[in-house]
Amino acid sequence: MSIFKSIAEWRKEIPENYRSERVELIEKRKGIKTIRVGGLLYHSQYNPTEEAKKLIEASSLDKKRPVVAIGLGLGYHIQELIQKEYKVIVIEPDKDIAFTAIQNNLLPDDLLLAIPDTLDYLFNDSFFKDYLDKIPQPFFHPVVSRIYSEFCETLIKRISRECFDRQHFNIAIVGPMYGGSLPITRYLNRAFRKLGHQTLLVDTEIAWNVFNSIGKTLKTPKMAHSLEDFYTKFLSEWCLAQVIEFQPEICIVMAQAPVTNLFVSRLNERGIVTAFWFVENWRHLSYWKEIAPFYNLFFHIQPGEFDNKLDAIGCHCHFPIFTACDPELHAPVSLSPDEEKIYKCDLSFAGAGYYNRIKMLKGLTDYNLKIWGVNWNELELLPHVVEGNKGFDTEEYMKIVAGSKINLNLHSSVIHEGVDPDADAINPRVFEIASAGGFQLCDPCKGLEDLFDTQNEIPTYTDLKTLRDKIDYFLKHEEERQQIAQNAQKRALKEHTYEHRANQMLDYIKEFFGGKIMRKGMRIQRTVGEIIERYGKNSPLGQWLATLPQDIPFLQEEINKHLPILDDNTPFPVQVFWYLNEVRVFGENLLREK
Repeated sequence: MSIFKSIAEWRKEIPENYRSERVELIEKRKGIKTIRVGGLLYHSQYNPTEEAKKLIEASSLDKKRPVVAIGLGLGYHIQELIQKEYKVIVIEPDKDIAFTAIQNNLLPDDLLLAIPDTLDYLFNDSFFKDYLDKIPQPFFHPVVSRIYSEFCETLIKRISRECFDRQHFNIAIVGPMYGGSLPITRYLNRAFRKLGHQTLLVDTEIAWNVFNSIGKTLKTPKMAHSLEDFYTKFLSEWCLAQVIEFQPEICIVMAQAPVTNLFVSRLNERGIVTAFWFVENWRHLSYWKEIAPFYNLFFHIQPGEFDNKLDAIGCHCHFPIFTACDPELHAPVSLSPDEEKIYKCDLSFAGAGYYNRIKMLKGLTDYNLKIWGVNWNELELLPHVVEGNKGFDTEEYMKIVAGSKINLNLHSSVIHEGVDPDADAINPRVFEIASAGGFQLCDPCKGLEDLFDTQNEIPTYTDLKTLRDKIDYFLKHEEERQQIAQNAQKRALKEHTYEHRANQMLDYIKEFFGGKIMRKGMRIQRTVGEIIERYGKNSPLGQWLATLPQDIPFLQEEINKHLPILDDNTPFPVQVFWYLNEVRVFGENLLREK
């Protein structure tokens, strides 16, 4: 039996001669009534009906979506919602207020009301669970939000969680034109899609050649900077148009993406939750100061001191989210005999030639050492640099890991001779090498010990001497080296994939901005598997959908990729999808002609 009962049913439960000492009923001229609780008036003493109209108008509720009203008062705002033809149910945390309202006959008999003893009782109610499937709009009466602030805050978080745990989001991800965050953007996009969410990857890499050529073709720095700024503003508008057209609930902007603060403000105005992922070292790049306060959430990779810096500039919703691995891309590979000649070595380093790395690797030239990456110009190291001082992609990086007995990882510094004692920006290589089954020796970057066992998963070194000692030891102990690599791989796959990071982001978004998404509403996305559950495995639609990947979104453009060629034996659902596709193509062509 549901805890939501009609007003008529509740009326039968009110004791005879019931009167609350806590709720003061105030009656003014012309029979106008209000109540006072804890010194606060719930409604205007002069024109509560007009007040309710203004309250509903200011709420900007969508008539197409149901409403869950929290706070009953005497029901003036509920009457207004009903008159405007909203579908509404009510939750009232205070039984005395509810009974006072019912006694005064201001509510329709068929209105459904819950007076929950506990929130667990409410969220276990089958009727309420079904109602949440429709993504209702929460409407809080202003006074109940003040008197029962803790109840209301907990309630909206639980409503958001219950709604969103069964739904898939529409997420826009805006990437940079170039740089280290570019591949991370794509890994994150893949992760959200694997989790069943619909994504729009706003890929700006195509704009890099033009942007890069501005500075190269102009002699005057002032003119070049002016044009670069103009071009960035243009790209920001281009990104904004794509995001608005997609209509997401969430937009995640990656480090170095070419968007302005106006881009963020305009998305915030539309009710879209905005987040930034700063996968860079805050000590090296300071642009975070200008952008962080504009975003709803700011994710970064350096917990501790950076969090205090963000608080100081007015950015209070910030959380550490480390980079990770993509197990499908950062995976063990087998090398051909020709590839072994290129990649096989005792010790490798893959990355840019920063000052501290150059100094450290100069002390390792007596090993079978191979170096990949850019900016390795020291004469002592040139014999070890592979393929002429150039970059490498993920595919080649996996070959480097596979061919190396020991993968050296050293976090960059432009001022230290070797290990940076203050390093706290854990780089993606930590997770990628581990995921690929490679053995690595890493400097003790702060926080690494919280992510991996630094004895049995990723051993660390503090200077050149300890590094050489560990290289010598592990080159002689192959079985131990392989076991440690396996341990690190298990940890990476269990705790440090981009799917884990995507879920972390969503947990923070749902907890702190679930209410914002609830107010805006969301386009419900279901997977093929969920549609089969709804319509039955034995239905014609269910039988055909069972032949498709179960985790793809149930969208026309996704279904089109799997449509077989029409013939005499084509199932009816397939015929329908072909027909819908033809209608869509016809409509698009018609619009183009106009």
